[in-house]
Amino acid sequence: MNHLPLSKKSQTFIENLRIYLFSCGKKTNEIDEITDELSVHLYEAEKENKSVEHIIGSSPKEYMEQISGEMSFDVRGWAKYVPIIILGAFSGIVLKDIVFGGFQYSLVELIGYPLVCILLLLAYMGTFRLISSHNFSKPKEFFFLYLVSFLSIAMFTGLMFLPNHIESPIILLGYYGNLIVASMAISFLIGISIWSKTLVSIVLPIFYIVPEYLISFTDLSEGNQLLASTLVMFAGIGVYLLVSLRKTKESGTAP
Repeated sequence: MNHLPLSKKSQTFIENLRIYLFSCGKKTNEIDEITDELSVHLYEAEKENKSVEHIIGSSPKEYMEQISGEMSFDVRGWAKYVPIIILGAFSGIVLKDIVFGGFQYSLVELIGYPLVCILLLLAYMGTFRLISSHNFSKPKEFFFLYLVSFLSIAMFTGLMFLPNHIESPIILLGYYGNLIVASMAISFLIGISIWSKTLVSIVLPIFYIVPEYLISFTDLSEGNQLLASTLVMFAGIGVYLLVSLRKTKESGTAP
């Protein structure tokens, strides 16, 4: 990867392009090649006192879309990522349910959770594409990240109430079954963290479980406990995603 002395504007565009291409499902090595080549072109242009627009045109979004359209989708890579993401999300959900009562799921929920995870994955990828292809202010970036976080909570909450309207078999585990499943979930989340070299698979379940668990010991009413834990969770996840996005841009690597 080239580390040329580019202007702040050029660096920001390169960083945003990397995020955009990654969220479009492109191969990491091809992203490296494209951004390295573009860095050289921008460097040569800046030496001649030419602007970024001289290379990419007047619309960064259109340039990103053009580059993305010329690259193939990383089918093999995402065929590996998607199951891991789904299992990771489900592991966090299972841990929370075990903490608050035990493993008890209907067949509707077991089918619905993977579908919701896939939809949310697409939503997050779309959000990162939107943010990286526009010059939004930080509050606006924060708003979009909160919006997709709210969507995730809404979809999972809706799935929780779905069994009340659709009858299906219930799978219930005892004490040792819960212990085994919880251990497997924790091990899987730690494994994902080691494999991905990020803390996201550990941090998100913590925000998902710990606030509600701690607030349950307060004297607040059940409704206020739910509201308080939800606000803390939204705040924690939103801040984490914003910080992660900022670090990704600063480091110049795909998330």
